[in-house]
Formats: sequence, structure tokens, C-alpha cells
Amino acid sequence: MNETEWRLGGYVVPQLLIVSPIVFLAQLEDEEWVIEKAEDFSQRAPSAMRTKLSICDARLSFGGTEDEKVTKTDQGTFVVAGWTEFDPAHPQARILFEGLARRVDGIFEDNTSGIWWAPI
Repeated sequence: MNETEWRLGGYVVPQLLIVSPIVFLAQLEDEEWVIEKAEDFSQRAPSAMRTKLSICDARLSFGGTEDEKVTKTDQGTFVVAGWTEFDPAHPQARILFEGLARRVDGIFEDNTSGIWWAPI
């Protein structure tokens, strides 16, 4: 695991580059838009998960590193996780995501398959 980040001007988003058992990027998102997006997600989520989404103010996004588009400017480097060919259903990734969701009492959405998962 390596700590990394993307920057644009004074804006910094912390990331972790996970290298084992599979390689992927994890990015913390805790901006105001996350609350708005959680409300949008709650419209699609199973009813049992809507309460958790109504209090959501941060999320982790995950993406593959091989598909990342890196933009370098005079203001810094910009890399976005999430819009890649990374498959969250990969067995080793799924174990990690479910463990993270359980640890933070969160919700996991596999936006590739449309499956929602929350710890009981």
C-alpha cells in the first residue's frame, strides 16, 4: 500500500494505492457534493439502506490504476478514481470492500453489477 494524492492548485484529495492482493486505487471523497449524491443514491437503494444514506457525508471511491487518466498541469496532477474497467466483483476486491463496509458501518455499491451490500 502506498499513500498518494491528486492535486489541482490548492485542492488535494488523499488516495491509497493498494498493491496486494490486487492493484487498485482508493480515494477519499468528503466534499459537499457527496451528501447530494448520497441523497440521489437513496432513491435507487433498497429501502433498508436509505437511512444510512441519508446521513452519509463521505465515501471511498475505487478504481483500477491501469485505466487511470493522469492530467499534469502547472497547477498539479489530477487523477480520478472510479471510472475504469476495475471490477469490484473480483473475489479479492469484494472481500476487502465488504470488510471496509462492515468496519465503518457503511454501504457498498457495486456500480458495475448494481448490487448493494450492507453489514447486518
